[in-house]
Amino acid sequence: MLTRSKLQADICPHCQQVIAPTGLRCEAQPAHSPFGGSCAGRVLNCPASVGLVEKVPAYLRKVSAYVARGVALHTAMALLIDNARSLDGLVGETVDGYVITRDDAENVLQPAFAYIAALLDTPGAEFYLERRVTFPTIAGAFGTADLIVRIGNTIHVIDLKCGAGVLVRALFADGDEDVLNPQLMFYAVGARHSLPEFFGDIEEVVLTIVQPQSIEPDTAMVSSVTVTHAELDEFIAAYRAACAEALSETPRLQRGAHCRFCSARPICPAHTGPLLDLAQLAAPTPPRAAIDKAAYLRALSAGLDLADAVKDIGVALREQVKHALEQGDSVPGYALSVGRAERYWYDESAAFAALQSAGFYYDDIMKAEMRSPKAIETRAKARGLEIPKDLIGSRRSGVSLMRSENVRVPVLGRNEFARTFSEALEAFQGGRQT
Repeated sequence: MLTRSKLQADICPHCQQVIAPTGLRCEAQPAHSPFGGSCAGRVLNCPASVGLVEKVPAYLRKVSAYVARGVALHTAMALLIDNARSLDGLVGETVDGYVITRDDAENVLQPAFAYIAALLDTPGAEFYLERRVTFPTIAGAFGTADLIVRIGNTIHVIDLKCGAGVLVRALFADGDEDVLNPQLMFYAVGARHSLPEFFGDIEEVVLTIVQPQSIEPDTAMVSSVTVTHAELDEFIAAYRAACAEALSETPRLQRGAHCRFCSARPICPAHTGPLLDLAQLAAPTPPRAAIDKAAYLRALSAGLDLADAVKDIGVALREQVKHALEQGDSVPGYALSVGRAERYWYDESAAFAALQSAGFYYDDIMKAEMRSPKAIETRAKARGLEIPKDLIGSRRSGVSLMRSENVRVPVLGRNEFARTFSEALEAFQGGRQT
């Protein structure tokens, strides 16, 4: 039978005691690094965010329920790999304050564990699980890699993503450039630095994202890219420069996709500045000669950008205020209130029988409907099944407004539609004449 070799001993860099490489740490170790792996992309793009995040009380930096779920599922995955739990045994168990659901087990843990177990069952595989690594040349830079596996002369650095709202790839496009995932690059560099013997004679380093659930139903669960030692060295230089800039007097402040999980958005000038400038809501002054339509349309675009920014900041503010109040802090002008009462059946079976006896029809009481294609596709991916394509149809629900970069199937305006139709008609007529 194939065996797995888990490397069991490690030395804490703070107290020099032997610890297990499964996320355990001594009291001297800080919980998070301002230059850690999970924030590497943000630090590279916005060095000023480091100082802003430090101004946010530590307990308010991560309050999202999605974060709590992700932490719990990572712990659950470690328990599965350690053979300390079974999938069925995890359902209903509270892990790190979160209750693992059947959906979590079937659609996240099961498919991800199947992939990881197959990799670890490869002959000669050795691995570190939840291994804390330190980044070279940067004081206080460390992070925890989900899984580091060595098979022959190849190292696999694997990161599990449990969310479905944001698609994460090992290699992604940014304009005309292909960008290596900064978080995985951080862990690979840190692992190479922290585990020099483990990396001895390594020829290839494979970065892998395992994301069982995604907003893109047809996207593969696993995304991998092979990097060279030279690329790892380049990342060290780039990240060291960004961290040095973060500690300078005038670090660069830049908004972008990297802001999504930044806890400092409620106090970030790049986000709050436009909200305080009400002049941005004003329509442009029409020129004397004729209405400047282009300027007015630009104003509409800027107004929507501002409205979206207000919405995003509002969500972040409410999350942090609610969490502060839950911890017993006082936030001037705000308080927690008991939620709206929700009625329920004390005993559904007894209620069903009693209602039928009272003269209600079955359809009055019960409502059964088939799961949506998307819900079935999620379960199909988790079980390695395929849905026959001829079972699913597609229809558009209407026309939606969204940002240009998020459009999949553009809808042409009347003028553009007329122009393209005319061009097609001319081409068709020209073809017939020929």
